[in-house]
Amino acid sequence: MERRLNIWKRSKNLRGLADTLTCGRFFRFLLCFTIWRNLYKSGEFTGENQMYKFESVYRQILLSSMNGADRVTQEELARRCRVSLGLVNKTIRKLSSALAVEATSQGVRVLSPGRVLNLWATERDVGKDLLDSFRLDDLREAERSLPSGVIMTAFSAWKSLSGRIPAEYDRLYFYVIDQARFKDWVKFRESEKRSTNPNIFALTTQDRHLTEKAVNSVACVPQVYVDIYSVDGPSAAPYLRDIVENYPQLSIWQ
Repeated sequence: MERRLNIWKRSKNLRGLADTLTCGRFFRFLLCFTIWRNLYKSGEFTGENQMYKFESVYRQILLSSMNGADRVTQEELARRCRVSLGLVNKTIRKLSSALAVEATSQGVRVLSPGRVLNLWATERDVGKDLLDSFRLDDLREAERSLPSGVIMTAFSAWKSLSGRIPAEYDRLYFYVIDQARFKDWVKFRESEKRSTNPNIFALTTQDRHLTEKAVNSVACVPQVYVDIYSVDGPSAAPYLRDIVENYPQLSIWQ
């Protein structure tokens, strides 16, 4: 028994540990299964939760850069985004390989905010967040009357943030934070609602960082950009160009 305890202490990795014990394959399986089960329960390696966590890191890196921070530490990113340090490091390695950031002993330095933004944009899938979609003929009235407890994004969000309309848009996107208020808002318009050719897209999110970085019920600029990129359509290009013209540091050529 004492010998096995000494072996345990000397083992430097799980594979070495399992191989030194009787029935090595069984113990290796048991140890790996336990680790993966715990990671799964924590949401660290579950598909959608994993993507939300990556997105929060992208968002915080961009916001820190836009606010003039020269560097941001991995520990600060983990704390602000409420994710593990391991996930932050995994994200940084991915961005480093794209020459978007550089990991230094003082923290993460953003080499190209535009590359971070466009890498995120290519991965963003608004469709996976869809809660409800339907058509209301009077889109502008629907936009004006949105209930509290939602966060605007995409075209209407940029209009709200900038005061400009680079192109006419015919779709409304928003995140629903208070589902009870949203259901009441929809119920009041039940007679006007149609299911064909939807122009209202209600999104759901588990991303607390997204909601915390919204201001006056409008998503932050990087979120608006990647959502417009994801929903695409004829109006997307003029809005994306307008955002970059107003925030030149977000250009991929900077």
